[in-house]
This record gives sequence, C-alpha cells and structure tokens, in this order.
Amino acid sequence: MISIGPEFLERVRGPALAPLLVFGPPLVCAAVAVHELLYNRASAMDWTLAAAVIAPLVLRRRAPVAVFWCCWVMAVLTWALGTVLLAESAVLVALYTVAAERSLRYSLSAALAVAAGAGVVAVRFGPPGSINDVVVVLTGLAAAAFFLGTTVRAQSRYLVSVEDRAQRLEQERAQQSQLAAAAERTRIAREMHDIVAHGLVVVVALAEAAAATTATDPDGARDQMLHAASTGRQSLTGMRRLLGVLRAEDGADRAPQPDLGSLKTLVDEARRTGLDVSLTESGTEQQLDAEVQTTLYRIVQESLTNVVKHATEASKVDIVLLRDPRRVVFTVTDDGRPVSGPRPDTHTGNGLTGMRERVALFDGDLTVGPTATGWRVSGELKLSESR
Repeated sequence: MISIGPEFLERVRGPALAPLLVFGPPLVCAAVAVHELLYNRASAMDWTLAAAVIAPLVLRRRAPVAVFWCCWVMAVLTWALGTVLLAESAVLVALYTVAAERSLRYSLSAALAVAAGAGVVAVRFGPPGSINDVVVVLTGLAAAAFFLGTTVRAQSRYLVSVEDRAQRLEQERAQQSQLAAAAERTRIAREMHDIVAHGLVVVVALAEAAAATTATDPDGARDQMLHAASTGRQSLTGMRRLLGVLRAEDGADRAPQPDLGSLKTLVDEARRTGLDVSLTESGTEQQLDAEVQTTLYRIVQESLTNVVKHATEASKVDIVLLRDPRRVVFTVTDDGRPVSGPRPDTHTGNGLTGMRERVALFDGDLTVGPTATGWRVSGELKLSESR
C-alpha cells in the first residue's frame, strides 16, 4: 500500500497544496514554540533562538542539506547557551526533508548528527537517573523522521519510474501504430499496382491487337475487344473491392486474395494477347497457405505484365512452379527483348519493388535479369514448418 507523503500529494493535487507543504511544518513548529515561550515567559534571547531554528525550514525544499545544518547549528548554539526549546523540533523536520529528497549518504550524515545532539541533550539536560530514557525517546524520534523520509523518497522514485514506464509504453504504442499504418499502406499499394497495372496492360494489348486486325479479321477483332472489356471489368471490380477495404474497419480480412487456382485464368488472359504461355507445376501435392498462393499469383501476374508491356517480339513465356515441403521455387522465362537496355521495372519500378517485398515476407530470394534468349524472373519462397 502506498502511503501519502508530500511528493505523492504534490503529484496528485498539483500546485494547490504547494503553499501548505512549504509553510505547514514551519507554522506547526512555530505554534508549538510560541506556546512554550509564552507559557514560560521566555526572554528575548529565547525568542530569537527559536526563530533562528525554525525560520530556515521555509527553504528546506530548495536546499534540504543546507537548511538541516543551519537548523542543527542553531540548536547546538541553543544548547551551548544552556537552553532547551521545543522549537528545536525543527531539526527533526529538516532531517525528514533530507531523507525524503536526498541520497542515503546525506540522510545518514544528518541522522548521525541528530543522534549526537540527542546524546548531548540527554547528558546535559536530562533528569538524574533518566538519561537513558531521554536518549531512547530522542533517538526514537530521530529514527522515525529518518525512516519516514526514506520511505517517502522510495515511493517518490517509484512513482517517477511508473510515469516513465507509462510514457515509454505510450511512445511504443504510437510507434507500433505508425509501423502498422506504413505496412498497411505498402500492402495496399502492392495490391493496387498488381490489380490496375496488369489489367490496363492487358486491355491495351488487346485493344492494339483488335485495331491491327479490324480490316482483315473483323470477327477476331470483335472478340479481342470483348476480352478487353471483360479484363477491364475484372480490374474495376478488384479495385472497387480494394477501395471497399480502405473504408471498412475489418478490411484486411476482405481483401482480394487470388490463389493458384486462378493461375489458369491468368494464363488464358495472357494468351489472348498473342503470347504462347505454358504453366508447369510439379513437386509435392501439399496444400499451400493462402498467403503463399497469393504471393505466387502476384509474382506471376507482374511477370506477365512486364512481358506484355516491356518485351518486344516476345512470343513464348514458360512458367514453372516446383514445390517441396520446405520451399516453393518459381521461374518465369520469356523470349522477348527489352525495348532499349534494361526493362523499366527491373530497377526502380513499383512492380519489382512489390515482388521483392512479397518474397522477403517468406525469407526468400528473387533474381531478375536477361538470359541468352530473353528474360527471367526466378526465386523461392521458404515455407515454415507450420505450412
């Protein structure tokens, strides 16, 4: 259970209690001293000594150690003049303040000084035969002030550590939220690029093919335009679903997730652009996770998009997927030539960046570059034991 000390009250109540905490103890000591001095009809010197012992307490929060020694020296001076006053209880208040606000080294020094003073008072002013009782009482008061102060100091440090921890946790939560938002933006950007870029490239290719064959093969041109319209509608549907994800709180669970079963449709779509596309799957028949299937689909989709968009005179594309219990190896090879130099998406394009990000999620490798007869995209996805 946490007791209520000055530091705790300051933190809970704020500035409202500050005047009471600063002037309260000196006023209490002053009231006790005034009552004693009036009752005993003390001299002017006693009033002066009492004021000198109590007055420094007003500054005890700013300079606890200096105030303690000032009070202690004035108390010793009072004893040297042959007087013992209740005003000297200010030394106990100063000891408590040192123990509450300074390190153990200062606290122990102050406590030893008070204990020595208690011994002097007991020997010089104690009633005959009761010196031991006086020593016990005075050292008990000093010990109480010391341990109360150290307890308050420990609680104050604990409260500071709790505050710091709460601030760190708040900062960590904010950072995690920012990272999650950045990851979600990246994921949406990948999905948007894969859906829109592939669909538009296929639509453009089909439209160009239809335009080239309108005069010689009207029926074929009509079929090409119908396929282009169908592809456009599919891309538009996918984009609408993705935009719906952005508006929904649980959108991540409703995001478009194509699987390997959709590869045949993707291959047929690419064939309509005039490419001879072959798909070969081999290896184990194990069922892959949905995330793995989506990643493989998107990589193949982006590779075909780049062939249609950037490779000239490409006529054939070979897609090979090889599975084993620990990994999936993929290769997409075409026989086309780049327009001029490296293909645009092989260095800074969003397509290659998206593929690398997807592969990196599975601690895999991605290699993109020319071959003797065209271009190749290859790599692997490493599967965890749970997959």
